[in-house]
Amino acid sequence: MRLSHVPLCLLIFCASLFADEPPEPDRTELSKEEMDQCLRIAVTVAGKDMSIEGLRDVCNTLARGDSSEREAISQALAAIGNDGTEQDKDASGNSHLLERRLNMEALNRANRFLLTPHKRNYLLPVSYQENRNTAPYADAGTSLASQQSTEVEFQLSVKILIREGIFGDNGHLYMAYTNHSLWQAYYRDISRPFRETNHQPELILSFVNDWNIFGFRNVLNEVMITHQSNGQSGDLSRSWDRIMVNSVFERGSFAFAFNPWYRIPESEGDGPDDPTGDDNPDIHKYMGNFELSAAWHRKDNIVSLMLRNNLRSDNRGAVELGYSFPVSSTVRGYLKVFNGYGHSLIDYDHHTNAIGLGITFTDLF
Repeated sequence: MRLSHVPLCLLIFCASLFADEPPEPDRTELSKEEMDQCLRIAVTVAGKDMSIEGLRDVCNTLARGDSSEREAISQALAAIGNDGTEQDKDASGNSHLLERRLNMEALNRANRFLLTPHKRNYLLPVSYQENRNTAPYADAGTSLASQQSTEVEFQLSVKILIREGIFGDNGHLYMAYTNHSLWQAYYRDISRPFRETNHQPELILSFVNDWNIFGFRNVLNEVMITHQSNGQSGDLSRSWDRIMVNSVFERGSFAFAFNPWYRIPESEGDGPDDPTGDDNPDIHKYMGNFELSAAWHRKDNIVSLMLRNNLRSDNRGAVELGYSFPVSSTVRGYLKVFNGYGHSLIDYDHHTNAIGLGITFTDLF
């Protein structure tokens, strides 16, 4: 597992953002208008037993934070607007899918007791995969050379704000982390090991936008430095570093994102046993050069699609279909179907068919 030369660049970049700023006068509470607007947002995510006084206390606690916290509240309230609803509609009266999520993130990032969801967070107690990829484990001499077809799959993905408003009132810097794990939880004979865990830390510079292009509204653009690794060594090691761009568009009940990337080159090393060499020099041939995602929202159900391709004649890549539906106020059912390469890093060059059923805790919107 290697991070190449990226960490030094990240440290230098982050350090330059924390220059001293003059202190602002202390502020103890929100104005009446700000409080009313804060309550409109907070009530949508409050627990059933939360009182109005409790919500007021939360809003005032945020107001007593530092200047960056108060700025986040101000931006969230401004986005909601005076009537709390008009900003969530387009000219045709359709709801903006991502508007509410961005507004809630703007408010929540001011609260140091919260971690903001990044990608979907889900648990699939049943994930079935045919045509198992056992060759890497057999070559490494591990017990996972024998596997069960049904396992547990889950993903944990969060982000935290580092710096807000780098370019005036826009440009927010986040650190994010995504953990995707495949767990042989039902295989007692080999002590229920985790078959594969992929770690993906990211540095994200995010810009909120409001451009209209061919009838679609470009709501978000991001530049990311991403490392992805399975945390293994030797023959089981898989990792790569990328510079990525992500642009998100929406129109009515439909949203899509275009996510191209450039792989940061690594040295070849002195052979497959050299830990300083590239674990997977051909990964781009299977994982592709971009990802295209789309989602459609109807009656509180969400249908999603992910396409990944290398735009080569051999046509390797992947497609993933998702369907989520309401179960309770905090949990949604989630069905996921995957076909192609890169279901996990250990399977990057192995064609996989997988289907999983479970729940998602944080959805796309």
